[in-house]
Amino acid sequence: MPLPIDKTFGQDFGGELCPQASAIVQALADPNAPPAAQTDIEAARRGHALADYDIPVASAETRVEERWLPTRSRPVRVRLYTPPGDGPFPVLVFAHGGCWTFCSLDSHDRLCRYYSHHARCVVVSVDYGLAPEQPFPRGLNGFYDSLLWCFGHADEIRGDATRVAVAGDSAGGNLCAVAAQRLQAHPNFRLCLQLLIYPICDAANLRGGSVDRYANGYFFTREVLAWTASIYSRDSGPQHPEISPLSGEVGPRMAPALFIVAQCDILCDQALDYARKLREAGVDVQSHFYRGVPHAFVAMAGALELGQQALAYSAEHLTRAFYNESDS
Repeated sequence: MPLPIDKTFGQDFGGELCPQASAIVQALADPNAPPAAQTDIEAARRGHALADYDIPVASAETRVEERWLPTRSRPVRVRLYTPPGDGPFPVLVFAHGGCWTFCSLDSHDRLCRYYSHHARCVVVSVDYGLAPEQPFPRGLNGFYDSLLWCFGHADEIRGDATRVAVAGDSAGGNLCAVAAQRLQAHPNFRLCLQLLIYPICDAANLRGGSVDRYANGYFFTREVLAWTASIYSRDSGPQHPEISPLSGEVGPRMAPALFIVAQCDILCDQALDYARKLREAGVDVQSHFYRGVPHAFVAMAGALELGQQALAYSAEHLTRAFYNESDS
């Protein structure tokens, strides 16, 4: 069965990292790192491993503010990014990556500024609850409830409820995929796009294919995913369809999807499998495949050309979805 790849970027290095990406991964490697389960979570959260490779601030004109959304379950902190002008603007509800355990509004601040500026939208970056303090489904519910709030109260943030999308990387992409599955049955609210950047689609089956090939030495390891999935899923188990959306129910009412897939990533095969599943269900899917780059390569866009390309093309895709522009 052919892979569901629509566009391919980068040179073929025989399935290995390109020179730029290899230099970054080698610089980040720590031969003295303890086993994943011994990670000091609080210390890891205080840092940002990819800060030195981040993009410059896209625009000084973007208005940035924090507020608490009074969602149906509990208040959720968000950071709002608003472009200049009166609006109403499209709304992008964003979930940061970090294996449901790490990262923050700050670690993905510049990425959100980029999308707000280049896609001319209000970005709502959600500070969802992290494991192990807030295991499944608390973080997911916080993100989903924030999404529902944005649909119902878009005018309060100069947004347009008819043009709402979700975006996230890695675990954030996982939350977006599950939120899009939940929203299939909603009688009124429809997403115009789900932007899934190397999403975690299957946390239960961590053997074979790209998981084996890229298990170690490519920045994101199988050991780290297995450990964080265990503390996130806790009593539910990683096979739960709202933890592993590849097992979830999908139909033609699902929002269109753009997948950003990294070749040298344990998540490569499962992202393509989920793209295929959506396409077979009648969903409009675009898959962009980037050769020679690892997981989190978009977060390396300040030093990695293919990361810059992925940012630019995904922002263009968002713009077309928001403003009903054709793909020229």
